[in-house]
Amino acid sequence: MPYAKQAGYTPDYAGLLQNIVRLNPEKGAEFANQLANEEGGALVDIDRVVDVFLGQGMIQQATAFLLDALKDNRPDQGPQQTRLLEVNLVNAPQVADAILGNEMFSHYDRIRVAQLCEKAGLYQRALEHYEDIADIKRVIVRTDQLNPEWLVNYFGRLSVEQSLVCLREMLSANLRQNLQVVVQVATKYSDLLGPSRLIELFEQFKSFEGLYYYLGSVVNLSQDPDVHFKYIQAACRSGQFSEVERICRESNYYNPEKVKNFLKEAKLANQVPLIIVCDRFNFVHDLVLYLFQNQLFQFIEVYVKQVNPARTPAVVGGLLDVDCEESVIKNLLMSVQGQLPVDELVAEVERRNRLKLLLPFLERALEQGSQDPAVYNALAKIYIDSNNDPEKFLKENSLYDSLTVGKYCEKRDPYLAFIAYQKGQNDAELVQVTNENQMFKHQARYLVKRRNPELWAHVLQENIYRRQLIDQVQRF
Repeated sequence: MPYAKQAGYTPDYAGLLQNIVRLNPEKGAEFANQLANEEGGALVDIDRVVDVFLGQGMIQQATAFLLDALKDNRPDQGPQQTRLLEVNLVNAPQVADAILGNEMFSHYDRIRVAQLCEKAGLYQRALEHYEDIADIKRVIVRTDQLNPEWLVNYFGRLSVEQSLVCLREMLSANLRQNLQVVVQVATKYSDLLGPSRLIELFEQFKSFEGLYYYLGSVVNLSQDPDVHFKYIQAACRSGQFSEVERICRESNYYNPEKVKNFLKEAKLANQVPLIIVCDRFNFVHDLVLYLFQNQLFQFIEVYVKQVNPARTPAVVGGLLDVDCEESVIKNLLMSVQGQLPVDELVAEVERRNRLKLLLPFLERALEQGSQDPAVYNALAKIYIDSNNDPEKFLKENSLYDSLTVGKYCEKRDPYLAFIAYQKGQNDAELVQVTNENQMFKHQARYLVKRRNPELWAHVLQENIYRRQLIDQVQRF
């Protein structure tokens, strides 16, 4: 080469190279590099050199030559970059994979290289180069040949519509094999793709397991009622009943009416989720009606014993409305261990004229030393209605509310009302009931024993029955 310069001679370098390569491949590769890297410019056409190497089957040498010759990554070298990758994708795919991984070149024919990568089984490289959605769909289903972590990150390059199309294609091709990575993609890009479209995707393939795992990763951070409802649905259909209970108990974002209706239609073996929803959102009457109609009496007992004893009054009221047998209600009441509002219970039962039903429950409370006035009020009413020595009860007990019991007695037995008012020193009510029922003798005795000047002033000055009262006092 120095001699040729000095003599101004231009030999057939390609022919010389070909002869040297035949005799000594290593020296031939060295000579080729000298020709390509001459200071004044390459002395031989790069494609001619490659033809020489490939003509002798020297793929490794051709590759080494092109890597060195194309190191500047110039736009005009695009065809040679493409040829370098083509040769290796056909003959040495792992070398081509390494070259692409180093990102040395950027001017080659990407579509041609993508097609060769796909044929060579380099599906990850093919996806990196394909842009047409049809090509991407064809390759992306090969999840058994793709790194899952890489594939999840790959979706970050796609548009929303492309992502949804690819996820649908993956589920369609092999739901069981591809479900896990689809869930991972849905989870990572949930905000971008939109929960509603992802929910629709999983439902399209009836993949409640996939829907459960996807929604499980976003439900705790979401305030979307539909996300919470669909999560409850998916958990039920996937048999994740403990999670159904948790979300029904803790979530503040689902639609209570919608969830209640779904749980009723689902007819789960365990009714605790339905109980929780109905208890939280005051659907107690609907709950009792549903459990009673489906003969799920054990869950009525679970509700009042384990979930919320305070709801027992509403439960009893609901059972009375559906004509439940009294023995069932009595046994239910006797099984409740926690504190329950007796006044509410009495009001529910009394409203339905079934107060006597509570007698065993109330007498047990009495035996256990209850100090609750509501217990004594109810017992007083029952004894009055059943004429079970009510006078003795009213005189001997001081824990009932005299105003409540007295008012209850006024239309039934004014004398019992008088006893109750006398017990509680309810002066105004006592005077009124004795006036209205001409019980002046009892009124006079009460006034004399009471010795209250203000009360005397009232009955002597503002009383149309003043004369009758004075007569009884004089006789007394």
